[in-house]
Amino acid sequence: MLETVEADYVVVGAGAAGMAFTDTLIRQTNATVAIIDRQHKPGGHWNDAYPFVRLHIPSHYYGVESTPLGSMSIQRGGLSDGLLHMASSTEILSYYEHVMENVLLASGRVTYLPMTEFDGRETARSLVSGRPHRVVARKRIVDATFSDTQIPLTHKRGYSVSEDVACVPINDLAVLSRPWRNYCIIGSGKTGIDACLWLLSRGVDPDRIRWIAPHEAWWFNRAKVQFSEAFFEDTLTFLAEQMEAASEATSAEDLFSRFEALGICFRLDPAVTPAIFRSATVSEAELHQLRRIQDVVRMGRVRSITSDEIELEKGALSATRDCLYIDCSAAGLTLRAGRPIFEPERITIQYVRAILPCLSAAAIAFIEANFKDDGEKNHLCTPMPLPREFGHWARMMLASLQNQTRWSAHPDLMRWTAECRLDGVAVMINGVKDDEAGRRSMVKRARNATRAGFANMPNLLSTKIV
Repeated sequence: MLETVEADYVVVGAGAAGMAFTDTLIRQTNATVAIIDRQHKPGGHWNDAYPFVRLHIPSHYYGVESTPLGSMSIQRGGLSDGLLHMASSTEILSYYEHVMENVLLASGRVTYLPMTEFDGRETARSLVSGRPHRVVARKRIVDATFSDTQIPLTHKRGYSVSEDVACVPINDLAVLSRPWRNYCIIGSGKTGIDACLWLLSRGVDPDRIRWIAPHEAWWFNRAKVQFSEAFFEDTLTFLAEQMEAASEATSAEDLFSRFEALGICFRLDPAVTPAIFRSATVSEAELHQLRRIQDVVRMGRVRSITSDEIELEKGALSATRDCLYIDCSAAGLTLRAGRPIFEPERITIQYVRAILPCLSAAAIAFIEANFKDDGEKNHLCTPMPLPREFGHWARMMLASLQNQTRWSAHPDLMRWTAECRLDGVAVMINGVKDDEAGRRSMVKRARNATRAGFANMPNLLSTKIV
């Protein structure tokens, strides 16, 4: 007879979403939870991340509701000087181990099955011993893997590489055994940015770096998204200006031109109009460093690499000698069609607020615990489409604001949001005192701008992206 693990909820995945959901659920209910995960310790994709990766948002609104990640300290020195602390992968993994051991397991209501494969129904099998377990969810199975973060170490490259070419995931940069004459970075997302910055920080001359950037992207100015008490005025000004631009823009192109003029967004080359927006952030100092790289290849995705030639979607170019190719082409967040979050026997965690995975998962848990009807729950938690083309910003924000508007009709939900550290803006606004006239005026401006921007978003969505 199979050993049986029984719990009210079976959470599949011990990454950011699964941990945030479970933490809030056990704070809001007396439910029991079984967490099943393929990794050997909690933290999801952070277990396979490159060693020099950091969050590109402040640590204070990442993680689980009950336990702060890192401190609210200001970084001194480096390319994010003067901005809030951003946790490293080492810090994040240590944090999740602490949360698992000292918060979730310490509650006495959470069971954890690491290195275990789940068939999605009732059978879990250890990836070490091979021993199967029967798993019973009395209420629901919670899929915390739907977003499926793809990273260089674990994804399959979409191009071929001849045997005499050295092509490695970004992780291998930290264990190089010799210098290379040339480096070629493949990928224009956050990972590609990090690879460029790491090489430059280690003294590699920018003329020795080739950057294959299939799609130019708009990047958020990191200084604008600090969302904390120490940056109150900057944050409220950003929120107001962003939504005022959205209210006045006549197209997606016009919107991002306004963003750039306001210092909200950056692009690598002022002469090249980006086609992509994935919510990555860079600091001004990082932008200055990235612009030192002159050999930026904008010929689409790589198809194949030999010792003599790189074939791309829009042509080919000669390969450089003694070159290390660094694969940064993983997609990051998987773009897929949303599904109802609440179903009779299943919860599928997805983004419901832009673009905060931990807040989204915690909010889904709060709503599961405090509302009865699945129809109402799904009304409050419409999945937010993730952006890719820069015109998708309005689509993402419209869905996020629609959810937020629905939440505002429920005082208990709004009270929870205003006190949840994962929603930095709500906590800031909730902390404004009656006698702080200046701050109250800034909040009023931001709220008026949000209403106006919200009203114009359907018009932005109706315009064709050229």
